[in-house]
Formats: sequence, structure tokens, C-alpha cells
Amino acid sequence: MTQSMKADLAIDPQLGYFLVRADHWSDLKQRVLTKLYQPLLDPNAFTLYLTLWSEVDDHQLISQRSAHFRLFDLVGLDAPTFLHARQELEACGLMKTFKQHDTLGDYLIYQLFAPLAPAKFFQEEILATFLLEKVSRAKFMALQREFQLPDVSVHANQEITAGFLDVFHLSTSALLTPPAEVHAGAAKFKDNQPTAYVGEISPAELASFDWETLIALVGRQQIEESEILTHKNDIYGLQKFYGFTVTDIARLIGRSINLETNKINFNMLEERALALYKQLNPTESKPTNEPAESVKPASVQGFSEIQLDLLKRANELTPADFLRETKQRQQSYAAENEYRNVKKLQQRGVLNDATINIMLNTVLSSYTTLTQALIDTFAQDWLKQGIKTPEAALKYLAQKQTAPLKQQHRSQKRQQPAGVTPNWFKKGTQDAAANQTTDSKQRQQIAQKLANLNKTSQQRGE
Repeated sequence: MTQSMKADLAIDPQLGYFLVRADHWSDLKQRVLTKLYQPLLDPNAFTLYLTLWSEVDDHQLISQRSAHFRLFDLVGLDAPTFLHARQELEACGLMKTFKQHDTLGDYLIYQLFAPLAPAKFFQEEILATFLLEKVSRAKFMALQREFQLPDVSVHANQEITAGFLDVFHLSTSALLTPPAEVHAGAAKFKDNQPTAYVGEISPAELASFDWETLIALVGRQQIEESEILTHKNDIYGLQKFYGFTVTDIARLIGRSINLETNKINFNMLEERALALYKQLNPTESKPTNEPAESVKPASVQGFSEIQLDLLKRANELTPADFLRETKQRQQSYAAENEYRNVKKLQQRGVLNDATINIMLNTVLSSYTTLTQALIDTFAQDWLKQGIKTPEAALKYLAQKQTAPLKQQHRSQKRQQPAGVTPNWFKKGTQDAAANQTTDSKQRQQIAQKLANLNKTSQQRGE
């Protein structure tokens, strides 16, 4: 046993832990785990692994981590037994463990890996040999046959399979030069091993940013690498909100350094970032004569054409771009404090970008300015209702619009005044009717604004 293992034999129950998954789960991986890995593990390790997968939460903040005593109680193990089970999972490549420290103290990061694909498992000689030792030879050969694909030779046959361009159409320009979104998506998945660093923002998000290039660029200006690594969350949050490139971020950091301490002045960085965004995205909107393209997501049912177009915009645009374009449609502009208020909401990580955009559309349909109080009121209400997707947000808004009308209809049936109606009651009724007329006009105005979304195609300018 190594010295590091001996030092970890006694896990403090108060020590925090944080779960990160490095893969997706599927029925096939569950089957592989049961058939190929369970014979290698003792029951405690097998139970611990399934429990950790059930507990992992991609949206949990590192500051909300739990203590180990909760995990001990959950799996019914004491500290030494838990450690042995954990090390079995580590030895089989099902998880990795990292030590970390922040302002709340020391904690462990448990990174979960899904079982290997069957072909990969049997190609790993150590795992395959250990499985053969654990089960009989007959059982081992049966497992190989179970996961082996049928060997059917089709080389002697004439292939008449249709090609992609025989069925679908893509423009020549798109084929030769794929959109920036395609390049960005490919870059996010080029490395299947997420970074071991865990911060307030999820590890997968942090890993998608090119930190190595950023450190190299700012290093030319004598900015220490530690200054970047210490503020990963803040820097990534800025880049994500405004959609800047690595070069943009490096240039902004270079212009926001306190010359006396050689540290980043984040107030100055925020101001310069907003100024650059406005420079790259002028307030004046450019009219277009191109017809609007209506896109209907196949997975979205029960929404009107207007709602589908709103969902399309919400999923395509960053909150900063959505705010800017929505303000332009209202013949207005987004103030600096509005950008900052939206950025604060995004960095809390409680709602995804598309849902935030639906919220912005909702608030700006009734209010002129996005104040922090308004954003917090709407966000807390939506979180209380369990809204996590833009589709759920639209359904919730539709329910809120219809509920008061039904309630009002029922109350009108119950009210049957008799006798002479006093003048003061007549005046109150008239005032209420006037207010209802005003509300009706406001709803019509909102509907008209939403209808305008159909007139032009919404594509983010690069």
C-alpha cells in the first residue's frame, strides 16, 4: 500500500465532497456494469458506484457540497469500508479522486466514469484477465459472445445505400465553410477527458475554454499564470456572457491590470468588456429584406408559430445578444446596469441561458427597465415552480394568463347583487371595467410585439 493510501485511511466525516461526471449514462452501460464489472467488485463498491451516479448533479455549486458523513449514512458504510470500496472503483477506472481547497476548507472531488464499451473492456488485458479469474472459463466465453456483434460479411454484395447529399440539401458555402457554431461545438467535444479543476462553474464548461492560449497571451505582458488560474470562474463568466474570443479576453485583461500590484482590476475589466461588446454590436439595427425562416423543433409540441420563433431565438442567442436585440425591437437600448444585472443572474447558474432569455422577453414585455429587483422576483418565482427549460417557462406563463380569467369568471357567477345599487358601487365597477380594458390593450400590445418576431430571421452576427 502506498504512503498516500495509508494517509487517507481515516476520512474525516466532516470533510466535504463534490461529484463530477465525465460521461453519459445509458442502458448499455448499466448492462456492462452488471455483467462485466460486478464480478470484479465487492457488493459495497458496487452499491457505492450506483449511489454516486444517482447523487451527481451537474448544476450543483461547489459551495453547496455535502460532508462525507451524509454519504456514509447513505450507503451504510463506515469510513474504512467506504475507503476500500472507493479504491476498488478507482482501481477499475470507474472513478478518480482529487484533493482541493477553497475558502470553505479542504474537500475531495469524485469524478465518475462510465464503464468501458464491451469491445474496449475485453481489449484491456488486466480487466479481462481479472474477470476470467473471477468467473469460470465457460462464463467468460459466454460473456464475450453476449457482447460480440454478429459477424456478417456484406463485401460481396452490391451496396445501394443513399448518401447524405442524395437525400438532404446543404448549400455549397455551408459545406465548404461550416458555421462558427459547428466549429465551436466540435472544439467542446474534441477532448473526452474533462479537466480535474472544479469551480463554481461546472468543470465541463471550464474545460471548453482555451486556458493554455490565454495564459500564453497574457504572459507576454508579464501577467502571472496564477492570476488567471485563481480567477477562472470570473474570466469564463465574462467570456460566456459576451461571447468574446480568447484574444479578446487576453486584450481586455492586459488593459485592466493594476500596475502597482500587477493584479487584475475586475471593476475595470467589467467596464472595458461592456465597452468592447457595444463596439462590436452597435445599437443601430440593420434592416433586412430576407424572408423569415420558420423553424419548428421536432421535439416541441403544442406551441404556436410565435412561441416557436421565440424559442428559436432563446436557444440561439446569448443573454447579452438577446437583451440587445429585444431592446432594439422596442426602439430602445440596453443600459449598462441592465447588462450587469443579467450577467449576475447568468453567473448564479440557477437557470440556463435559453430560460433566462424567455425571462428577459417576459419582463421587457411589461417593464421598460431590467432592474435587479425585477430579475430576482421573476427568477425566484420560476425556481419555486421548478422551471428549468424555456419550454416549461412558456407553459407556465400561459397558465398564469388563463388562471385569473377563469377565477374572474367564477366570481362573476357568484355575484348576484339585489336591490338598489349605490352610486359608490357603480363608480367602483366602472373603474374596474376601465382597468380591465387597459389590461386588455396591454396584452394586445404584447401580442403584437411577439408577432413582430416572425418578420425577420434571427441570426447572431459574428
